[in-house]
Amino acid sequence: MERKVKFVEGEYYHIYNRTISNAPEFKNYNDAKRLALTFLIANSTKSGDAFQQLRNNKNTPQQKIIEILNKGEKLTDILCYAIMPDHYHLLLRETKENGVVNFIHRCNTSIAKYLNTKGERKGPVFESRFKSKHIDSNEYLLHLSLYIHLNPLDFLVGKEWREHGIKNWNDSKKHLLNYPWSSLNSFINNNQKNPIISETEIITEQFNNNQKEYESFLKEWSEKENLLLGEVEE
Repeated sequence: MERKVKFVEGEYYHIYNRTISNAPEFKNYNDAKRLALTFLIANSTKSGDAFQQLRNNKNTPQQKIIEILNKGEKLTDILCYAIMPDHYHLLLRETKENGVVNFIHRCNTSIAKYLNTKGERKGPVFESRFKSKHIDSNEYLLHLSLYIHLNPLDFLVGKEWREHGIKNWNDSKKHLLNYPWSSLNSFINNNQKNPIISETEIITEQFNNNQKEYESFLKEWSEKENLLLGEVEE
């Protein structure tokens, strides 16, 4: 089946992928950590070499993996992400022809092999087709970054926040910053560098690279009621 969304180099996309039957595959710390590592490794034309290095030596330092990846070309720029127990969100830009499709395919294949080996099972982890939406405006780009960074609240405090808005931002902020499977820390904490993400300046420069301004934008948006951002498409 042909996709409605066409991926074009230089364009930005919201990518969403859910596990089969909403199974909480990434509720376990190590499994979520492995998916985050997969985001890093799968995003290069040298990902095969990096995965092979990891298979040969599970204790390979991350810097060694990054050195292998840097010998190739990036498939996408990942601006932000969030991993939930049964799905993930990515905001990315295609940097190489077919980069989005190849990146997601490598991610899904790698994490399936890992979980299947670990659980002595067979079959895919995610639904057959990931969903995507073209980001066609700067407003949507900014708000999508907020949506993704706030998404873990569904799991951390319950989905009711979407309907009524956040009433205690400091408490919610603490939950979000303690959640390790998101790029948020790199947006509001200068000391937190994340090798998975890149080219985030298109967002941060709109806040004068000021983490407090971005946090204020995040807080203001989270306090709104009936938050909806639109559905992703096939």
